[in-house]
Amino acid sequence: MKLKNILPLGACLFALIGLERLHSYQNGGFRPSKLISSLPSVSLPPPREIDALLDQPFHYLGKGGTSFVFLGEDGHTVLKLFKHQHLFSKSSLFSIALPGASDLWRVKRIRDNLAKHAHKHHHFFLNSCKLAYEELKEETGLIYLTLQPNTHFTKKVVLIDSWGLRYSVDLSRTEFALQKKAELVFPYLENLLREKQVEQCKCAIEALIKQIEIRCSKGIGDRDPNLSINFGFIDGKAVEFDLGSYFYNPRLKRFSVKTSELFFATHTLQKWLEKHSPELLDSVLDRLLRGEN
Repeated sequence: MKLKNILPLGACLFALIGLERLHSYQNGGFRPSKLISSLPSVSLPPPREIDALLDQPFHYLGKGGTSFVFLGEDGHTVLKLFKHQHLFSKSSLFSIALPGASDLWRVKRIRDNLAKHAHKHHHFFLNSCKLAYEELKEETGLIYLTLQPNTHFTKKVVLIDSWGLRYSVDLSRTEFALQKKAELVFPYLENLLREKQVEQCKCAIEALIKQIEIRCSKGIGDRDPNLSINFGFIDGKAVEFDLGSYFYNPRLKRFSVKTSELFFATHTLQKWLEKHSPELLDSVLDRLLRGEN
């Protein structure tokens, strides 16, 4: 093949690769193949309203460390599809062995990685989701959760990515959650202050603190209580929509431990109030030290 023919072909190939990479980036690396589960299936009819909620297209909203997130056309229903390839992946270090004492380095790296990313592995993550559904359903805005592929879902769901491309996904082959759509904490509070609704802002902050107190009173810890990205409001009710960070910690039922948890979990709120509403900060600090009303 002549050089003058090769160059245009090379340029087209390079452009196609770049386009594919851009598409992958703007859609969080989403591909239906990443959802296929290796867990055994069950056949459990969900509540009647679940099939109706799934009978709508869902548009790509974003991604987390363990899930792809889609928003229904109703604007109120969020579908979370778990990243099966992340939850069940193993380091390549498992498949090799190094000579002599250097193998101790390999084992240490495996242990360090498992400890660092424990919340993204299936055992911790699925247990956390189960805790959320059984103990904190209202506090997480959960509507429905299946932690095994459920053969009840025979009808495929339509997903639409950020480029408008449509996918027909078989929900009977994967785990997923349905949640209510929440408005992020700080945009919600900022809007209340902008509208001079100070009392409503106080009520929203109280709802946020109560949400954390309820979790503590049930002896449930949270390894990632990030108010900026994991919490929000649904009709004035505070929720934490991240499902993958919960674990049992009975010590949180103690007043002193709960007070400490509240203080550190709301640190970003304190700094935000320091900038946007200093007059509310003192009352919030007093509320945190005083404990539950």
